[in-house]
Amino acid sequence: MRVLIVDDEPLARRGVVHRLRGFKDIEIVGECGDGVSAVERILEQSPDVVFLDIQMPGMDGFEVLHALPRESLPAVIFLTAHEQHVLRAFDVHALHYLVKPVDDTRFAEAVGRARHLVDSAMRAEMVERVMKMLDGATDRYASRLTVQTGSRFQIVNAEDIVWIGAAGDYVELHVNGCSLLLRETMASLEQRLDPAKFIRIHRSRIVRSEGILELRSIENREFTVKLSDGSEHRSSRTYADRLEHWLSSGRN
Repeated sequence: MRVLIVDDEPLARRGVVHRLRGFKDIEIVGECGDGVSAVERILEQSPDVVFLDIQMPGMDGFEVLHALPRESLPAVIFLTAHEQHVLRAFDVHALHYLVKPVDDTRFAEAVGRARHLVDSAMRAEMVERVMKMLDGATDRYASRLTVQTGSRFQIVNAEDIVWIGAAGDYVELHVNGCSLLLRETMASLEQRLDPAKFIRIHRSRIVRSEGILELRSIENREFTVKLSDGSEHRSSRTYADRLEHWLSSGRN
């Protein structure tokens, strides 16, 4: 079983490493001290299980999971300080967690559960539970996306995206005058983005609402949408309700 350890506290990471070395069937594929490197390592190494700290500065554990494509989500054992509201969320969704400082008995139990999670069916169920918990969180939408180009991983802030276009099996993110390909469908990415900030105007277009400079009515509830980067996009009647709701809401 291949394991990645993510925690911003070196002492906490050493404690997990020390305990894992007592299990002969476990291979530690790496350690990460921050969320950005955790996303990169998960995509590079595809670990079976990640011991993931929730409270990390900059990019916390929930943001790490948000930044990963659904198909890349590993099985997760959460590491957390004793915060009752967080623990209740884990309990409700039947997710596995360890409270720091970690108890040896509970750690052994967590490793046993992790072995079961490696099974594809069990892992799929766990991924569904993780997604439900993230969907119920106050900040449920992705603030960052991870784009892979060869061996390089780039973290993109959602607020920097001007528009998104469909590109076959990929989506094309237009950020600061550049375009980046992300292997994800328009439908799944739309679910991960905050609808208060992003509007799908066409089956092949999502735009950031703050980037809209001008709308020109064409016909049949269709518009030409001009954005802050100078690009223009045609909306479709299928998504007219969303654009009209945005107009009437006063967000513009």
